[in-house]
Amino acid sequence: RGEIACAECRRLKIKCDRLVPCSTCVKRGCQTLCPNGTIPPGQGSRFVLAATDHLHRKLAKFEARMHSLEDSALTIAQTTYNLEPHPLLSTREDVHTDTQALKAISGVNEEDNVFSDVSGSLHISGSGINRFFGPSGASEVRITSTSIPRLPELDNSYLPPEIIKFTHAFPFTPRNIPIASTQRSIESFLPPIERAIALCDTFLENLSWMFHIVSRQLLISELIPAIYQGSALYGPHDLALLFSVLAIGVLVDLSVEPYHLESQHFYQLAQAALVLQSVMTESSVVTIKVLHLMSIYNGLSGHESNLERSYALINLASKVATQIGFHIDPSSWKFKGREAYDRRVYWWNLLAGILWNSLVTGRPIGISAEFITCKIPTVEEEDMYQQGEFPLGFGVWGFQATYTCLLPLVHITLSAKQPPYEQVLEMDAKIRLAVNPKPDSDPSDDRTAISMRTFVRSHYSHLMLLYLHRPFFTRAMTEHPSNPLLLSPYGKSVITAFHAACAVLDDTCIQYQKKPLLVSRVWQIWSFAYSAAVIVGTIATRVNYLDLEPRPLDQLKLACEVFRGAAQVSSRAAKALVCAQR
Repeated sequence: RGEIACAECRRLKIKCDRLVPCSTCVKRGCQTLCPNGTIPPGQGSRFVLAATDHLHRKLAKFEARMHSLEDSALTIAQTTYNLEPHPLLSTREDVHTDTQALKAISGVNEEDNVFSDVSGSLHISGSGINRFFGPSGASEVRITSTSIPRLPELDNSYLPPEIIKFTHAFPFTPRNIPIASTQRSIESFLPPIERAIALCDTFLENLSWMFHIVSRQLLISELIPAIYQGSALYGPHDLALLFSVLAIGVLVDLSVEPYHLESQHFYQLAQAALVLQSVMTESSVVTIKVLHLMSIYNGLSGHESNLERSYALINLASKVATQIGFHIDPSSWKFKGREAYDRRVYWWNLLAGILWNSLVTGRPIGISAEFITCKIPTVEEEDMYQQGEFPLGFGVWGFQATYTCLLPLVHITLSAKQPPYEQVLEMDAKIRLAVNPKPDSDPSDDRTAISMRTFVRSHYSHLMLLYLHRPFFTRAMTEHPSNPLLLSPYGKSVITAFHAACAVLDDTCIQYQKKPLLVSRVWQIWSFAYSAAVIVGTIATRVNYLDLEPRPLDQLKLACEVFRGAAQVSSRAAKALVCAQR
């Protein structure tokens, strides 16, 4: 008659009466599968009814999905004006539903869902060099793997051999080389005092918005007079501190060409001066500051190969800081007044640098809030002790944001076990509530320190939100590439990450137009901008049909334009341009 056995009888290799449903399937309780369906292999006859129930549940889910998609217009409107997911999208269906449901039947627990990229990535070069980037360092992986021409290196053959030996030994102190004579040799390369003061002021004017490591009072009123007058009140690490400031001052001196070789000259002298005294066993607060400044120098140097050194140096600074108890409030050691204020301010600046470094690379930090007792300075103390100083970029509100939001954000983002999505949404709400800096009294003030402070404060919360939601944005785009906004339970992360990325790119573009010479020299700006461009570019190239404002493709073009403008100076912007255009 031409009839063939049903699929289940063929699978079991048993006789079939070729009726629909066949008697064999009726006896086994799987008549709903006959003639074309089969019981999933490996489950056994005792799961027949369970499998049937699963099919009914699946049909019910498809019916619910059909009704929910009929209201997609309502969902889009809901998403536009309210970031909470629409109730009709609370159910979820994907290509793995069959397998997951049957696993649940057989007792497999899928509650502890882990991201596929939770471990990050490990890169091993041909020579065996290992580099790890955690889950939040995905953009850093791509941008550091792009090649561009290298900048020239300083030929230091003009330096005395003992200085070169100390430079090459960094961060360890070489033996059997006279310390005193080497220090005098290093000091012979100090620039004229007028040039030193000018570079210190340039350093403070152009970078005080970014961090506060040394005050003008310390540099101009104490350190420079002591060193230039030959006082016995300073040591090798104080000398290294001054040379580090001079090196960075040259890098942000807008009157000279970018990456002037004089900066490398001062930096190598700073290295030699630092190891005149052991970094590991004879450290002090000055030691921490020198290591921190050296980390910043390597980040600003324009050499991409120096960025790993930048990460390593700030981590070393954090280890030295905890080694000397810098995370403990100075009142425990009887410090008072200006000295206690300076220690507190610097600790919170250092911690913020460590945390942002951790987010950019995806590498975990070695300290948690439970170990920190250092108090945040008060607004009254800030007003009192900052008189005569360059304006702070962050100050008290920034320190509070670091403790309240940035520190827990790093732990949530880099945790080995991904947090529940509810915890992420709670962190989102906390960031929006806590990170609201007081606007400057005169927004039109075009002084560099004020302009750059306004810039970093304007999108500080957006940067936090970008890093908070980016893992869930990635998951939504991966699991629901056809429509991550409507189909994914992480639709809010798609919207939030996109809007945060747009805010970062808009602010970067505006500030680049205001201060192009300075902005193009600060690599962190372009690292953050590239992370934002990846978010925008992903939406623009994969789901450009989504009704989003501003338009993703327009934002991607804006990013490419600003990268193209800064690429003449910034190696990081040049790499970002190459990646964004792919």
